Amino acid sequence: MTTTPPLTRLRLYELVWARPLAATARDLGLSGSGLSKICDRLLVPYPPRGHWAKVRAGRPSPAPPLPPGPAGVGELITISADRAPSRRQRTRFSPEVRREQLIDAAAALISAEGLPAASMKAVARKLGISEAQAHNYFHRRADLLLALARRELHAMETHRRAELSRGHDRYTRVTLSTVTYLREVAERGVLIQMLTQSAEVREGLREERRVTRRWDTRRVAADLEANYSLPPELAFGSTAVLTALTRRAGRLLAGRKLSLEAAERLTLAIVTAGNRELARAYRSAPRPAEPS
Repeated sequence: MTTTPPLTRLRLYELVWARPLAATARDLGLSGSGLSKICDRLLVPYPPRGHWAKVRAGRPSPAPPLPPGPAGVGELITISADRAPSRRQRTRFSPEVRREQLIDAAAALISAEGLPAASMKAVARKLGISEAQAHNYFHRRADLLLALARRELHAMETHRRAELSRGHDRYTRVTLSTVTYLREVAERGVLIQMLTQSAEVREGLREERRVTRRWDTRRVAADLEANYSLPPELAFGSTAVLTALTRRAGRLLAGRKLSLEAAERLTLAIVTAGNRELARAYRSAPRPAEPS
């Protein structure tokens, strides 16, 4: 067995930034791929592809800071051509669990550092796995971001529908639906807004969100028709307008341009008054004379 003297993570970090990875790997009795996997596992950043060409051209990229090591890894590490003692025991997770872990890691990175921070490499490192392993579950970064966006939107809608089912009359349901939507936006809307900064995420969600919104609008409009005998065109149009107003309040809330309390008061006042006035105006309108 070929084993190098123990190194610190800091020393390994210095070595991989001092020379090309392949040269450092040879000195340690490893392949370049093997050394990169060890660095990934120990959360030691190493130069990206093209770094040394930039160095030769006099345009070196600065090395990122060395982050804290993963839990369970000591200060001294032993690198061997065989199985290294510094490796943590692997836990086998089902594909579903691992996918959820990757989605959670992406959410944490985006919430803390913004959308650009959630690269596949950074997400994999947060879980202590290699980037190649992460790609086994999400082929592209866009696929991971889409899965996160869909999860957040589904959670919002599931909670809203559950609250909606508690209402025993139309006005209670309108209030519950509006308040729950705005409170879910306050909790998840910032993350969703950051996700939709990605053109790939917006495009991936476009059709399914269009279908969902149209279905919701038709369902609420049908409720108006049934309860107040509104003509279909009027019921659909009024629902679309009041729903658009609620979503606009949600965007202002997610963008921190409106507080939750202000969003609730304004939106509820307008939506509730709009529904009541519409029903009252239509009920008081003269009915067409019956043919003789």
